Amino acid sequence: MRSLHINMILPFLTTKPSGGAKIMYEYANRLQARGHHVIVLHSIHRPYHKIKSPSWWKQFQYRLRGLSRPSWFPLHAAVQSLIVPRITDDYVPDGDITICTWWEMAYMINQLSPSKGQKFNLIQDYEIWKGHQELVHASYSLPVTHLVIARHLQHLVQQYSGHCPVHIPNAIDTDKFNIHILPEQRKAHSVCMLYSQEHRKGTSYGLKALVEVKKIFPDLQVQLFGVYDAPKLPEWIQYIKKPRDLSQVFNTNAIFLSPSLGEGWALPPAEAMACGCAVVCTRIGGHADYAMNGETALLAEPKNTADIVKKISELLQEQQLRVQIATRGHELVTTHFCWEASVNMLEKLFTATLHQ
Repeated sequence: MRSLHINMILPFLTTKPSGGAKIMYEYANRLQARGHHVIVLHSIHRPYHKIKSPSWWKQFQYRLRGLSRPSWFPLHAAVQSLIVPRITDDYVPDGDITICTWWEMAYMINQLSPSKGQKFNLIQDYEIWKGHQELVHASYSLPVTHLVIARHLQHLVQQYSGHCPVHIPNAIDTDKFNIHILPEQRKAHSVCMLYSQEHRKGTSYGLKALVEVKKIFPDLQVQLFGVYDAPKLPEWIQYIKKPRDLSQVFNTNAIFLSPSLGEGWALPPAEAMACGCAVVCTRIGGHADYAMNGETALLAEPKNTADIVKKISELLQEQQLRVQIATRGHELVTTHFCWEASVNMLEKLFTATLHQ
């Protein structure tokens, strides 16, 4: 395969860990490592998003602070990472491929000239949190190649566009996320959870459930992690801000709880599975590709604190069940969600599109 010039478009600068950006950076690294030339462009301007100060001023500030490359992700040294005012022909280099994520960027790349290459849009979630529902739905019919990371998104896009997008599943880096402490050797009454201030992550429901579980199991140990400053928590809950080694957090806990109300394809529960946690998560599309109830996870109804308490309690009471679910979850995510396979799919799709 010949070397391709690939433009990768992100809708904003990512100064803190973000699942959607992490996936794009992973693809950038792995495509670069295969001999392609990758440029990551972070757009300041988004067409349906108001900014308080001019794009040129924001760009100057970002450059002054040295933020053109993500500090939280080890981007390949050969990958160019730039901040640009907007996604137009003036700022996007000519190339073979231009791939974006986020619905607003799909509109922007659709307006680029053919010299920027074949156009792709990676849909990573149902992105209607800030309104514009009709525009989001209409973006699925833009004349670019649409890709999705999860099966429920594939059905959603087909529902609104009449066309079935290409499914390229997310993957787990098993060099970073794997078992170092066997599930049966962990403290049985230990739970970890992502803390987020985003309502859709369901943190408030998870915390309420953990407080109730603590009443039933007084020796319960809980670790939360996240990108935010430490919230006010009961003294028995430990909080780790931006953990340096998330795999270690997962490996020192028996259970991972994901109380999310909505996700595209949730990374932390899958990473926790790879590390040998037994997962309790909500019954939503963003968990469905890897969380099978009673096999690889225990599923609870969203916003249902009592159901979350019940599912966690089952795993705390039944050691054998916890170890079985942890083992099956590990086997599934480490064998079915492989970066090598996903990059192969994307690379083949790029080549096939160029030859049409």
